Amino acid sequence: MPAVSHAPTDYLVAPTLRLDKGEGLAEGLRCLREFDPRVFMIFGGDAEDVEWLHDTLEDQAGHPILFCADLERGAGQQFEGLTPLPDAWALGLLGEDAAYAAGHRTAAEAATAGVRWILGPVLDLHQTLPGTTRSPIIANRSFGGEVQRVIECAGAFMRGINDAGGLPCGKHFPGHGNCGQDSHTEMAVCFDDPAIHMEPFQTLLNLMPSIMVGHLEYPLLDPDGLPASRSKTMMDILRKDWNYDGVVVTDSISMAGFGDGPQEELAVDSIHAGVDLLLDPADPVTLAITLRDAADRGDLDQERVFEAVGRLDKLVRLALDRETGTPKPLILGGGSKTLLRPLPGGAAGRTHSRPALTLNMASTPDAIQYLQEWDMPIFQPDSEPPASFPGPLLILCGAREGHGLPNIPGPWLEAIQHHHPALYMAGSPDAAELAPSAARGWYLPGLSPALLGMLITAGE
Repeated sequence: MPAVSHAPTDYLVAPTLRLDKGEGLAEGLRCLREFDPRVFMIFGGDAEDVEWLHDTLEDQAGHPILFCADLERGAGQQFEGLTPLPDAWALGLLGEDAAYAAGHRTAAEAATAGVRWILGPVLDLHQTLPGTTRSPIIANRSFGGEVQRVIECAGAFMRGINDAGGLPCGKHFPGHGNCGQDSHTEMAVCFDDPAIHMEPFQTLLNLMPSIMVGHLEYPLLDPDGLPASRSKTMMDILRKDWNYDGVVVTDSISMAGFGDGPQEELAVDSIHAGVDLLLDPADPVTLAITLRDAADRGDLDQERVFEAVGRLDKLVRLALDRETGTPKPLILGGGSKTLLRPLPGGAAGRTHSRPALTLNMASTPDAIQYLQEWDMPIFQPDSEPPASFPGPLLILCGAREGHGLPNIPGPWLEAIQHHHPALYMAGSPDAAELAPSAARGWYLPGLSPALLGMLITAGE
């Protein structure tokens, strides 16, 4: 089933298939009927089903199809049957060897599901020093707050991806870490000196066949107030100052930070700025038709379109030419036991008892699914705390779209101060600060099932 027609601008649109919400083949075929996409973004699904979907769409399209996915925490972050890995913050604590092994296993396992383009790692800083602005969405997705640690561990993660035949994508240029807003839900602005945030991207350019540009305003870089995803000034840093010729892909253009106004008009501005691929449009067919019409009218520069097409073609060929690696055992070493850090109030003894219940303030679907599989009682913030605590309390407080870092609800604070359960504060590096000052327990760096498993299986 070849596409009805083909236009060069079709390359520039990357539809999303959300298998976790029941979308898949039907939506993929709808896109192929109406235009000729080369890249699809995938959320969720069983690994074998994702591989079948890839092969089916590729057969119907009559040309190679490149699947990409957000896999910052391993292929198991999205796909059932594959391995969830520690959050980047934990890998930053464990060091380069662990980060390399995680990147290699991520790409090798993803390839078994037909996913070759890894949208990760995060190169953003998450600084925890007093007085620094902290992103409500990056947090435990960052390898650390120091430039050198991010360069070393993110670089090792990308080398692992490359060695396993995958395609890494550093994100979110020019740096999301010190934006106090969540670009999913509002405009995100960083008033910091941009140099420190861009250093990881510039240092690691030769490892990245692709870079994701964020919807981030940097007034010191572009006084016109445009987000990087629509700013030629910021794109020129990549293209002209750094001579970067890899693919630049937007963060989801359905995020609020992309800007006010019709998404299709903003998308044209993004391409003119220097972006090559528009990720996750609200309606990919409408966007594709709009770009065709803009090109036909002369409102979309033909040379700029063919430049983007050439880069995307090169990325697809790179995926075809790279030999996929075999998943290796992930050995984090004895250092994994050092990931649990005492809360400001102190540790709760020398042993780490298994949590008895969970307060879910902000988490991820795979974390919740993992806890449910272990029959862990899970309470929501608006629920009444239990009359007693049979054991330690696990509090999930990570970086999640639109949530930021919520405070522990008053009734739960009172219950904690009355019953004094041991606490595990899991998620954002700032989560430990939310615990009552006298509370004893530990901070767990992230929300991945790979980390939660250390607690669930304690002593078993």
